[in-house]
Amino acid sequence: MANEIHKPIRIAPGFEQKFPGASAQATETAMNLVRTADLLVKRIGELVQPFDLTPSSGLVLGMLADAAEPLPPNEIAARLIISRATVTGLLDSLERRGYIERRPHAGDRRMLLIALTDAGRAVAQQFREVVHRRQREWLGALSEREQKQLLATLRRLQGALGEAGE
Repeated sequence: MANEIHKPIRIAPGFEQKFPGASAQATETAMNLVRTADLLVKRIGELVQPFDLTPSSGLVLGMLADAAEPLPPNEIAARLIISRATVTGLLDSLERRGYIERRPHAGDRRMLLIALTDAGRAVAQQFREVVHRRQREWLGALSEREQKQLLATLRRLQGALGEAGE
């Protein structure tokens, strides 16, 4: 079973006859892309777990660490493509750990801004060093040229998926 995860998902012959208008190649590509994303999230989850983080909470800390100023929750939600309710849960968890703080917005008292604490900045630096080093190892399976091609392909696919929802 462990080796099964390394084998690409294949679509059975007759798929397009069973699903007229479908593309076996497109479905096989989508399924393998999802499997790859799931594996990547799983591996990152294993790396951030010792920091008492999830991949999503790590993304929030990383986003805040890279931001020039505190961010409103709706911007965090939009960047992560998740609901405001999900962001609220992530922020509650990070605030309990002392990694972020909610601050009033100077121009709109109905809004809050999310800022990293010193502890949040420190843990973000620590786990990102581990994750980024491992990402380099994982993506080392591709040449630099292949990585650039993959990025260009993913950008086009993300653009098409973004437009599909509009």
